[in-house]
Amino acid sequence: MSKCWWLIFLCFLSQKTFCTASISIDTLPSKYGDATVANIDTINSEAYNTFLTDPMGARKLAETALLKSKTINYKKGIGQSFLNVGVSYWAQSYYQISLLYIDTAVQYFESTDHLDLSIGYRHIARDYIDLKDYNAANTFLNKAEFEAGSNRFLLEEIITERSLIFSRLKQVDLAINEVNKALKLTREINNTATQSILYGRLSGIYSTNTDRKNNDLALAYADSAINLSYISKNKRLRASCWLTKSTILFDEHKPDDALVFANNALLLADSLGFADITSGSYLSIINIYKSKGDIKGALAYQDKYISFQDKLNKTNQQSSSQLIFDYFALNSKIKSIDQANHNGDIYNMIVKSQKKIIVILSFSLLLLVIALYIVYRYYRQKRALAQNLNEQNVATIAQSQLIEVQAQHLEELNSLKNKLLLVIGHDLRGPIGNLSSLTGMFEDGHLKEEEIKEVMKSIGPVVKGAELTLKNLLEWAESQIKGTNVQVTYVNLAPVVDEIESIFKYSFDQKNIAFINQVSTEHVVLMDLNHLKVILRNLISNAIKFTPVKGRVTVTSHINQGKITIGISDTGRGMNNEEIERLLSVKTHFTKPGTQGEKGTGIGLLLCRELIELNGGEMWLTSEVEKGTTFYFSLPSR
Repeated sequence: MSKCWWLIFLCFLSQKTFCTASISIDTLPSKYGDATVANIDTINSEAYNTFLTDPMGARKLAETALLKSKTINYKKGIGQSFLNVGVSYWAQSYYQISLLYIDTAVQYFESTDHLDLSIGYRHIARDYIDLKDYNAANTFLNKAEFEAGSNRFLLEEIITERSLIFSRLKQVDLAINEVNKALKLTREINNTATQSILYGRLSGIYSTNTDRKNNDLALAYADSAINLSYISKNKRLRASCWLTKSTILFDEHKPDDALVFANNALLLADSLGFADITSGSYLSIINIYKSKGDIKGALAYQDKYISFQDKLNKTNQQSSSQLIFDYFALNSKIKSIDQANHNGDIYNMIVKSQKKIIVILSFSLLLLVIALYIVYRYYRQKRALAQNLNEQNVATIAQSQLIEVQAQHLEELNSLKNKLLLVIGHDLRGPIGNLSSLTGMFEDGHLKEEEIKEVMKSIGPVVKGAELTLKNLLEWAESQIKGTNVQVTYVNLAPVVDEIESIFKYSFDQKNIAFINQVSTEHVVLMDLNHLKVILRNLISNAIKFTPVKGRVTVTSHINQGKITIGISDTGRGMNNEEIERLLSVKTHFTKPGTQGEKGTGIGLLLCRELIELNGGEMWLTSEVEKGTTFYFSLPSR
């Protein structure tokens, strides 16, 4: 009998153990552990109420609500979150993406969620209106009206959107009729916000449609819309109506009054980022100044308008990039939560299976030993699964970090590629094109051999300059892409300078330039030999380029404060202080042709500076106009 009680105790203990395991699985810590239906509904309500004034902030709120809803599988919350993400994209004029999200939203609503379905269909219709697909817009407005039933708040919004369709289609009578129907409903439910929008729409209809044009009536409705906009805090409507008033007053030959309202619209729209109203205000002001004969004022605002458009284009490009990033980031988070929920389901399935086994064991003491063994095996499997998931999580994080590093590296390489292509396209096209033209003229028999020799003498320095440019580009690109590998050794300066002299012997002879090597044979520097050759080759080539015929290039060395300073001097045209500042600035790309038209890219000097600093030295220069230039660089000595 005591053995039976012992077995019952073991069964009870086992049951407590597995219940504890179930609790630990169900209460795994989560980033959205505070997710509740009430909390999600509050966030979604705030997002929907602010998407017109702060679309980006509303979208962030909606994304938070979406992830929380996914965590607890709250379908209605998921649908409302997708809807809020969609309308926030609509507020930023991304209509196609807005359609994608809102269409996804309505699929999460039940057939009994008439309010949410009506709002969703109405917003889909509004996207189609802005995309100028009015047939599709009418279809979804009919669906929204069906779901709205007798709800006057929803019906007045639907009628308002339908009036916009008729207005866009120039069906003026139908548009006015729909606006009046909507106004009747807004007065009944005291909806000031929509009422102000409808007055603004009537103002637009009476001021732009030829058949029903009535400037006095249009101005009256515009004033009513403006007054109500202060109550509803609709600053976009206020700016739009100010612009409408400006247009009407200009049409009535009142340019001074029109200018006041156009400036008011511009200041308000620009401060709040309403690009379409800002653009329209600029154009209105420009036309007003032109009509007044004030060309100076018109040109001033024309310049501001062009500057605004350039800024707007750049902002749109950045916004598009951020939009793509936000889209994939949200999808990644949703997939992560779906995966976590799937893992949770697996855990729950395991726990339920364990509980069933425990119930069976409690009713069958004869099978207790076997049952305990099975439970033990399941327990081990659970731990192995948890460990495996943890390892996968660590691997995923590591992979994500690697992808971020690779993405940054690819971005840097892309920037480098663009820079190299720009330089190559600009500075190597000329010499190559000249040679191509020369060979073509020779093949066609337009040039004789004597003429070719003369042409080759003049084009030789340009080709050699292009050859040095290509070498510099390859050296610099390799250092940027692979990272510069410094192999420091003790290098005797004099033999290296002799070697560089032999390389440029032809160039010295061509311009009859005297090369003077005053480098001490005792001076030894501590640096990478290849880097030293690249530096000397570029600086001496630069000196040759700017030294006139029968000039001289001098290389010197001396010890200064424990370092060896090397100087490359020429007797060329020199530079003034402004040119020196531009040459040394990292923010400008400065170069000028040599004495025989040799061209440069500025890459050589950039490469020299990088290599000198990489080897623990620094570079500077002195120059005097019409007397020459000296480039100095210091290097560690032994």
